[in-house]
Amino acid sequence: MSTAADARTAHRKTRGGAGFRRRLRHAAGVLLLGTGVLGACTVPTAGPGGGTTPEASSPATTAEPSADPAAVEACTRFWGDPDYTRPLSRDVLDRAGTASENGASDPMFYALTGDDVDAAFSGAPAELQGSAGAVAAWFRTEAAQGADGDLEALRTAMDELAQGCAPVSDAAAWFHAPGEDGTKPAALTCADIFDTPSTFTVFGNANVLTSNMFKLVGRTPQTVPEDGMDEVEATLARLDQEIAAVDDDGVREALTAVRAPFSDAVEGDLRSPGLQEPLEQLGGACGAVGYDAGVGEQQQDEQDDEDGEGLV
Repeated sequence: MSTAADARTAHRKTRGGAGFRRRLRHAAGVLLLGTGVLGACTVPTAGPGGGTTPEASSPATTAEPSADPAAVEACTRFWGDPDYTRPLSRDVLDRAGTASENGASDPMFYALTGDDVDAAFSGAPAELQGSAGAVAAWFRTEAAQGADGDLEALRTAMDELAQGCAPVSDAAAWFHAPGEDGTKPAALTCADIFDTPSTFTVFGNANVLTSNMFKLVGRTPQTVPEDGMDEVEATLARLDQEIAAVDDDGVREALTAVRAPFSDAVEGDLRSPGLQEPLEQLGGACGAVGYDAGVGEQQQDEQDDEDGEGLV
């Protein structure tokens, strides 16, 4: 009988490419780049994972001294507080983002993701176990349907889990719904921009936001594709949301520089100078708040993509 490790290894051998190697670097402790986009201030807003609320909700909270230690442990393992490196939620989003293409041909791999989720919450309170069980069940059932899988069902399950973890996890609280402006931890903002897959966004893929942004405004100077304006506008809305939310002036200033080519494109100037320098500035600002964005690794990955493999 194949082991879980055997199944994961076999799956990885079938999914090469620079984009997937970029995501696998989490296992080696090197961070990915990015997150997805959507939502504007005048419509129901969306957190990085897609949870919505008609208005901005109360600020995200940190663990109370009286919080159940088992809940804190499980939620921290899944959502990644406080450093947001290699959280299980990121793997869940990544694998969900590839399920439409690979789920039907490799259902065992996705079922193992369900096992990972169950294991993370095995010692948690019953209510959290139930919410996590719904996430796990999606990977054992819907993922195997491939393109016919109900991704909205996973979004709903993850939102319920995020709501349950919100009292002890800033990441969960912001996934569930945006908090008050100026209160989002800068490290979480950096993780959402550089490392979270775009599964529940306008892009609908497992690539991180920066990879998707490069397709629109380039790493180096390029002309913004006119047929990508819906994605440009959605990215601009997301960047505006992050700029307003973050609690650090340096990260806010750097995000404003990243925003510029998207704003210019919406206003009609399609000549983008590229994002290399703005993202280097943002990487430095994230480093100053303790988050290693791995910008150099991202640039090499993008060069690999341009050399022939393309984004996964």
